Amino acid sequence: MSTAWIPEELTTAPFTRDMANAAGVTDRMLRGSPWRQVFTGVWVHGALADTRELRLQAARLLIPPCGVLCGLTSAWAGGVDVRRLDDLDVHVAFPKGKRIRKRPGLAVCQETLDPSDVALVDGVPVTTALRTAFDCLRWLRRVEGIVVADALTHAGLVQLDELAAYFASRRRLRNLRIGERLLEFVEPLTESPMETRLRMLLVDAGLPRPNPQYEVRNRLDDFVGRLDLAYPEVRLGVEYDGADHWKQRREDDRRRAAIRACDWEVCVFSADDVFVTPDATVSFVRQLLRSRAA
Repeated sequence: MSTAWIPEELTTAPFTRDMANAAGVTDRMLRGSPWRQVFTGVWVHGALADTRELRLQAARLLIPPCGVLCGLTSAWAGGVDVRRLDDLDVHVAFPKGKRIRKRPGLAVCQETLDPSDVALVDGVPVTTALRTAFDCLRWLRRVEGIVVADALTHAGLVQLDELAAYFASRRRLRNLRIGERLLEFVEPLTESPMETRLRMLLVDAGLPRPNPQYEVRNRLDDFVGRLDLAYPEVRLGVEYDGADHWKQRREDDRRRAAIRACDWEVCVFSADDVFVTPDATVSFVRQLLRSRAA
């Protein structure tokens, strides 16, 4: 059996129908193996993994010059990855009247952007970190918008005061006041998206706002360890366990043991505790706060 001819230049990156035809691959051939369609009008070789990087490359072939990467895609392109691993959509903003059709994997919106709202990353226009934080606080669900703002401020790409000033300078944009009210919950000390989600789970349930990245010291004022979240008045620490390597887990266990030896209680939660059983997580922390305050 003869092996189908595959042009080498089409095996390493996304391509359009015109690019395929120029390489000798017909429309009929594209409908079969080994090609896979990423977006309508853009294909890749089936051996390439479906990643965010690949989808971004594919989107660039579709996005006209007036399109600007925005939201979660802009944050990722700027070096702050706050997306879940299974979220591969590419987000693009267009000026009024120039928006292209939405399609699976490509989220489009209409936005008014000033020239100062746009920067270039590897030659691709993206919204600035300031505009990205502003947009995500307005667009995304409450906690997910705060996740982005936490990450961008923690990375030093945005300052809280400039973000507040930017909100104050905008007029007549959708969800403007909704996003502005979330500024008080943004915490630049937060080191991961799951720390943000865990913190906001507690706060939104009516529990006191915990201190982020709290340093625990012993009676001699020696540094013992740092907690993701803490209620120092009752010596209660709350941590998200994101360790994916045995060495990191062992280091975390030693650190928590040392903190517990200083008469602290440390409770540790996983992704399931945040996403699957949030009520039980809140109830557990609430009971600990009450019992340690007694």
